[in-house]
Amino acid sequence: MSAPLRCCLYLPCYNVAPWVAKTAHRIPWGLLPSGLEYRLLFVDNASDDGTWAEIQKLQSALGGAAVRHPINRGYGGSVKTAFDYCLREGLDILVVLHADGQYAPEELPRLLQELLDRPTVALHFGSRLTGAPLKGGMPLYKYFANHLLSGLQNRVLGTRLSEFHSGYRLYRVALVDRVPWQRASDGFVFDNEIIFMIRQAGLEITESTISTFYGNEESNVPRLGTPMLILANLLRYLMARKGWRRDPLYSR
Repeated sequence: MSAPLRCCLYLPCYNVAPWVAKTAHRIPWGLLPSGLEYRLLFVDNASDDGTWAEIQKLQSALGGAAVRHPINRGYGGSVKTAFDYCLREGLDILVVLHADGQYAPEELPRLLQELLDRPTVALHFGSRLTGAPLKGGMPLYKYFANHLLSGLQNRVLGTRLSEFHSGYRLYRVALVDRVPWQRASDGFVFDNEIIFMIRQAGLEITESTISTFYGNEESNVPRLGTPMLILANLLRYLMARKGWRRDPLYSR
């Protein structure tokens, strides 16, 4: 009899003291797919608003592990810490559940089951753009920018993904470990770079609709800087694919 799969529910945290406990307590443990072992992981990216104290309370109440970065290593750096943790602990699935509550924990049982039903998929994510993002409060500029940037990325990669920028992600750790994720950015563009690497490696990416919710949480994503980095990533991928430049992410 094979050992059960082990799943890490990872909450990246940066100055989310008002929201992290609410988000963690909304995880519907009783509805999650059976037959898996679950572990919580909190990664605090040098918050200065009491987030770490909230995490310690949650760890006492819910168990799991917690890591505190002494300096802000960026969103991508936080995800790398989570991947390192999964590899070290022998965990099979990494779920990224943002601590500010923007992505509904209540949708996790369905998303996890969809990943389990597709054993060759490296990344499964929840898409806001196939639902009703504007009704959920997505700012209009983000809606149009998401469509535009996702369209450009689809054209370059030959994919038909509805969006590239959702943070609600479920990774199969062993498959993702085939790509050089350690070399990806420590910033928010990490999410885009890893899609490109997974696609280049011939691995599968799937998506399904999720609800959209924008409340009073504070976004730390630079409005102009991140789109510019996304476009720069497109260019570096094209240059590597054409053989015009050796690239640590995309040159074969």
